[in-house]
Amino acid sequence: MNRRVRLAVLTPLAVSSLAFGSVSLLAGSAQAAAPSLTCSVKQTPTSPGRYDVNVKGAQPGVEVSVQGGTATNRFIASGSANDDGEFNSSGFIPAGKVTASSGDDKATCGTVKEAEQQDAQAQYSKGYQKGFDDTKAHCKMAQQNNLTQLDPNYEKGYNAGAKAALESKFC
Repeated sequence: MNRRVRLAVLTPLAVSSLAFGSVSLLAGSAQAAAPSLTCSVKQTPTSPGRYDVNVKGAQPGVEVSVQGGTATNRFIASGSANDDGEFNSSGFIPAGKVTASSGDDKATCGTVKEAEQQDAQAQYSKGYQKGFDDTKAHCKMAQQNNLTQLDPNYEKGYNAGAKAALESKFC
């Protein structure tokens, strides 16, 4: 009799956990099917003041709109998402927040200032690595070659990397 009581109690628990498990699986697959709009804004490396906006997660062929700037000076671009659900735009964006929308889905891409800061950090990091590698190879500070217009952040990074190499155990 004791075994019957245990089975009777365990059976509803097992059945209910299976039922809940299948519900969560169905809900998870429904969420995975709906794309989620994301976007990013990056400074165009060769053109100060110009920014590239990349939008992902839109429905293919659906209209995507990108806006940025201020109330009096705006950047607006629109077009259809490609077969991969992406839309890319480039242009001169005044200071401010950049957003994207497609249907009812909206996303914040970031701000022009954030894009400039990311670019400055990337330039510094590239310069630092190059300066470190060049100096490490010869154990003396090398001249920067083949640079027509030097990015000031790259130059600062290069000089810091060269100094770090000279002060390191390599030289």
